[in-house]
Amino acid sequence: MIIYTSHLKKRLKLRNIPYQYPNIIFENSDERFFDVLENKYIAVKKLKYNGKLRDMLIAYESRNGYVEIITIHPIREDQIANRMISGRWLKI
Repeated sequence: MIIYTSHLKKRLKLRNIPYQYPNIIFENSDERFFDVLENKYIAVKKLKYNGKLRDMLIAYESRNGYVEIITIHPIREDQIANRMISGRWLKI
């Protein structure tokens, strides 16, 4: 079961991101990471956003048989690379 937090719902509305995107990203991610600083899982997928194909990120927690998606936002490839190089994100 996938749960959308109230924060995620606000971000979807604020950033004008389609409501189904977090679920699509979680189910069909291109890459997955673990953020050691925030202790959260990260999933990334290329999707159309604001007329461009962009990497979109979700941060989520997985516990007791369900997934709670916390937030969503676009992310650049250099940001992903920097977080991996610094050791903040571990590829899973």
